[in-house]
Amino acid sequence: MENFKNSILNKCKRHVAPKDKRRGITEKATFAIAFLIFTIYAFIMIYMILWVAMSSFKTNREFYRDPFALPAVWQFKNYISAFEELRFNGVNFIGMTFNSIWYSLGLTVIHILACSATGYVFAKYEFGAKKTMMSIAILAMVIPIIGSLPAQYKLMHDLNLVDSPLVLVTALAGFGMHFIIMKSYFQSLSWSYAEAAFIDGATHFGVFFKIMLPMAKGPALALGIRAFIGYWNDYYSPLLYLDEMPTLSTGLYLYRLELNYASNEPVYFAGVVMSMIPVFVLFTIFSEQIMNNVVAGGLKG
Repeated sequence: MENFKNSILNKCKRHVAPKDKRRGITEKATFAIAFLIFTIYAFIMIYMILWVAMSSFKTNREFYRDPFALPAVWQFKNYISAFEELRFNGVNFIGMTFNSIWYSLGLTVIHILACSATGYVFAKYEFGAKKTMMSIAILAMVIPIIGSLPAQYKLMHDLNLVDSPLVLVTALAGFGMHFIIMKSYFQSLSWSYAEAAFIDGATHFGVFFKIMLPMAKGPALALGIRAFIGYWNDYYSPLLYLDEMPTLSTGLYLYRLELNYASNEPVYFAGVVMSMIPVFVLFTIFSEQIMNNVVAGGLKG
C-alpha cells in the first residue's frame, strides 16, 4: 500500500512540477520585462526634470549654444527674474501662483466632498433609480472628453462661469473614479455605527458628516492629494475657462507659446521648476499615506 502511494505521488510530481516551473519562469520573465519598462520610464522622467533644473541656471546664449552642457556660471538670479518676466494677460508669476492655489484647492475640496457624499449614498441607501444612475455614471467615465467639450463649453459660457471663480462648481458632479473608490470604501464600513447614531437622534446629514466621513478620512485625504496634484498640473480647463486668470500651468504654457523663441529659456525653466516644487513636496510628505490607502485603483481595507 505504501509503495502504491509513493508511485502516485511520483507521477503527480512529474506532471505538476514542470507546469509550476514553467509558470514560475513566465512570472519572472513578465516581472523582469515590466521592471525594465518602468525603470526606463523613470530614468527618462528623472533625466528630463534634472535637465530642466540644470538649464534654469544658464544664460540664454549659453543655453542655445549647448543645451546639454553644465552651466559655466550658475545663474541663480534667473529665479528672481522669473517673478518679473513671466507673465501672461497682465498676470505675473505670483498672480499665477495664487490662481493655481485657489483653483486647485477649491476644486479638490468640493470634488472630494461631492464624491464622498454620492459614494456614501450609493453604498448605504436604496432608491428606485440607483442602478440606472450607477450605469449612467460608469458610462460617463468612458465617454471621451472631446465628445462632450462643445456642449460643456456652451453651458459654461451661458451660465457666466467663464473667467470667474464660480468655475469651481464644475467639481460638484460627484462622479468618476474617485466616486467608485469612495463607494467601495463606504460599503466596507459597518452600518451599526449609523444605527446607533440614529437611536441617539442623529440625522442622516449628521451621521454622514460626524461619523461616516471622519471614518473615511484616510482614503479621502489620499484621493484629495491625488486630485490636488492633478488640478495643479491641469492646463486644459484653465486654458478654456480662465483666460483672464491663468494658473501656473496655463500661464507658463501660453507665455512660451506667445513669445516662441523670443523668450528667455532659462528664466522660463526657472518658473517651471518653481511650479513643480509644491506638488513635489506634497507628494513626498504624503506618499506613504497615499500608498497605504489607495492601491492599484482600489482601497486597502
